[in-house]
Amino acid sequence: MNEPENIGRVLRLVIDAVNECNLRCLYCHPGEVWRQQQLPPPALRSAIDAADAAGVLEVVLTGGEITLHHDLPALLTATHRLLRTASTMITNATQLTTETVDRLAASNLTRICTSVDGTTNDLHGYARGKNLPKVLDGLRSLNETGKPITVITVVHQHNWKKVIELSEFLAANGLASQHHLCAPSFSGQARAHYPRLGLREHEFHGVQGLVDRHHRQLADAGLYLTFNSIWPATGIRPLASNPARTITLQQLSEQVKDTLCNIRPNGEFRLQAATWGREMVGNAALGSLHTQPASDLLTRAESLLEEGTARQLPRELEAQHKFQLGAAANRKLTEQLIGRTDSPAPAVDLIPIGSVDQHWLLDNPVDVTDVAAQIDSRPHEHRVVRHPSGAVLVFDRPRSLVTLLKPVEWEQITTTSTTRVMS
Repeated sequence: MNEPENIGRVLRLVIDAVNECNLRCLYCHPGEVWRQQQLPPPALRSAIDAADAAGVLEVVLTGGEITLHHDLPALLTATHRLLRTASTMITNATQLTTETVDRLAASNLTRICTSVDGTTNDLHGYARGKNLPKVLDGLRSLNETGKPITVITVVHQHNWKKVIELSEFLAANGLASQHHLCAPSFSGQARAHYPRLGLREHEFHGVQGLVDRHHRQLADAGLYLTFNSIWPATGIRPLASNPARTITLQQLSEQVKDTLCNIRPNGEFRLQAATWGREMVGNAALGSLHTQPASDLLTRAESLLEEGTARQLPRELEAQHKFQLGAAANRKLTEQLIGRTDSPAPAVDLIPIGSVDQHWLLDNPVDVTDVAAQIDSRPHEHRVVRHPSGAVLVFDRPRSLVTLLKPVEWEQITTTSTTRVMS
């Protein structure tokens, strides 16, 4: 195999291209009166070019509801500028026309994510709006694009016990290749509804228990099931869905805080080291795409992360505020911390960001022969990169899965395969 390409610390760039939505989900992050605010196509192209040049693993196009962007065709055309970087789009699937579906199929998107919260209108619609028939029609249309589909479910107090019924429905009908569960965070609109939506600690464990019991069976049926929120909330290592060295890129970016940056619809470029949802501790903004090239902002982010200037909340403190967990959880204190009140923010001790090569996943065993076989079976769907820490990352592009390897393990793999992977 060819030598891994060297990349920076930022592995994922989330671009919120539009600040509008046709729905009013109770746990939505913005939590403000929706106003028309869209990232213009030239700014998005600048961001996409910078990401690809830097070797970022994935760009995520989202919103708001991205299909409401006035120039969606230009955004989708811009995905063809990506030569190395994968691209994902997140949509609520309620605004899809035949023309939009055709444009999605013709785009260079690597995968598409959409949101479904249950198998009945009552379960799905409790916090999202009773539009399940329309969403399922949209999901079926998205499958016609030929792109891999990931379904995202926000699990809350009223639907989590039934979530496996949705997983089984998706698998039985071939509607998705992945099912990602996530808990609502204390952010935006969810702050007002958190007492009746936010998972309590025993419910986090309950959701993970369901995933543990059903992960293998669903994987055999072609559906990868995982609970993205279990580790940052509780510190539990999800060994059922991560028995070896593989993790979703989203999970990795939540657990290793120097891997993710975000661009807002107003052009603001943010570090995500001390943020959640759309909330931030202090000021994470580095500048604006309207006044600076995205490449300069990404370079600045890399410099701050390399220097160790950017800091993160300790996991337990993040769980306390992001999910209102633990004896010290206090809504008023969190509101002050994220600047949602006139009261001064409390002082918090931020800590250095742990690097990818320190991730707990590297404590798990790995079968290098199996990793080599996976790459050999789909060489053009994998990228192998070397992180600044020295760790080697094997990125499964259409599945957005990352396998972490120690340098010596990669050397072992290179002796078992002659396949050249994507560079």
